[in-house]
Amino acid sequence: MARIEIASRLFVVLIAIVGALAVGQTLRDYRMSSLAPTEEPPSGALNGASSLAVSNRANCEVLARLSPVSAPPLAIADLANGTKRLTSAEGGYVIDVPSSWLVQAGPFTTPMFGQVHMTSYDPSSIDQRALSAPGMLPPEAGIAVDLQIWRNPTGEAPDRYVDNVVHYHPDGVAVLPGSYVTLAGQQAYQAAIQDEHRFQPGTGPLVVTRQTRLVWVVPTLRPDRYLVVIAQPGESALRHAVEDALKSLRVTKPVVSQMPVTHQRSEIFDEWLNGKSGPIPGRRVEAKLMTYAEAEAAMRGGHDHGLLRIDRDPDELFWLVAVSGGPDLPLPRGGPLRLGSGPPATPTPTAWMLYDMAATNDRGEMTGMSLSSNGTWPPGFDAQPDLCH
Repeated sequence: MARIEIASRLFVVLIAIVGALAVGQTLRDYRMSSLAPTEEPPSGALNGASSLAVSNRANCEVLARLSPVSAPPLAIADLANGTKRLTSAEGGYVIDVPSSWLVQAGPFTTPMFGQVHMTSYDPSSIDQRALSAPGMLPPEAGIAVDLQIWRNPTGEAPDRYVDNVVHYHPDGVAVLPGSYVTLAGQQAYQAAIQDEHRFQPGTGPLVVTRQTRLVWVVPTLRPDRYLVVIAQPGESALRHAVEDALKSLRVTKPVVSQMPVTHQRSEIFDEWLNGKSGPIPGRRVEAKLMTYAEAEAAMRGGHDHGLLRIDRDPDELFWLVAVSGGPDLPLPRGGPLRLGSGPPATPTPTAWMLYDMAATNDRGEMTGMSLSSNGTWPPGFDAQPDLCH
């Protein structure tokens, strides 16, 4: 039972990234199956499609000619004094940490925006199956530290903002009393978060494991962002090493990447307006260029209740694409629900789909897709901004 519980919790941690990759693969699979051989488009129509199928055909010629400006990756420099200096250009901070600590640009293999993940131990040496609770490292094993950039859309003060950090961990219970400290010349707020993991074995009493996470909410040079530092377990003797490292923290002006548009609107139209037999009757396609932050908000229906931690450059250019009409829009991955041993239920046709995709590269993670059988067009799409005119 314990191993099943651990595996389940690890699955929850990874589901967002795996799900995003699945979305990208769904779109790629569908497009490859429905693209017709390349032909010259007849005059007055895009690859033979009706001129009424789209309202704006313009490609982003000016944005395609932008000179690329890319924020440098996380830089690590040995200071030859037992420490090494970490510089996050896009995150806008510099910090010195012990040379022996293992460092990478985020908790996963793909670098995350402005993030640093470091451990005082070798993660491969930890037997996850032996942990008393998933993700709760014994204090004697060492300490893990994460530096992350978080959105602060409502301008909350650090002592109020820390409440947002509690439930980003499945075992977060409450924020313990904290205090203001000076970090990087800023009034930062430090506190501890009480984590509590409960597990009921098949036989025997309820097992409750408690641990704390240390949290610092540090203002940056942007009023709409915080640098959030998380160290766990808080009971580790190495918490003092973290506090010493934070004394070296400096906030800097972040480097903003600016990349040219490499995927144009016409490519999107080509993909969706034509099937294997030619133009798709009744098909409508629209594509709007915007920032990743705007596209992400649009995928949430305009509600600002998304992830506050920034995992991808919010200023990166994205296409928000709406497609409706035609008999062949994709169904939810996995097909219709099968009840019992009988045949699967007849699927309800998809009326419209909405998805976002990177306009300046081929990175597919953290993109989204919505499918609906209600209405004929994504609500609110026509009011979305468009940087490509």
